[in-house]
Amino acid sequence: MVPKKNIDINSLPTINRFVLVVEPTNVFLEWARKFPDEDPVLTLDELLEDTSAYLIPQVGEDPDSWLAQNHRTIFEIELGDWTVDPTCWPKDRSLKAFKEFFNVRFCSIVIDMAEGPIKRIYI
Repeated sequence: MVPKKNIDINSLPTINRFVLVVEPTNVFLEWARKFPDEDPVLTLDELLEDTSAYLIPQVGEDPDSWLAQNHRTIFEIELGDWTVDPTCWPKDRSLKAFKEFFNVRFCSIVIDMAEGPIKRIYI
């Protein structure tokens, strides 16, 4: 555990990104339970223990239009975390289907509380 350090709240930088939080729904859970290796008693609460967050461009007052243009990529990342075989993914990966599989939240204020530069780690 890293020891707590006094943080000067007036010097905390915000970064020029929004955060998109993607949380699975029961529709995703039912899809995930279809895999033979999956625990048949997997719960939504277990899935929600570790959800995904995406740094996205600052999109002003209309983050939904950004999502409409980019949902398919996020949809495929989320599905790929479950199975890398795209033939197992739902055929319909429309925005409507995405919103059935996931709840999303946008956060417009992103505060960097860590020291040092942000490093890219590719998945």
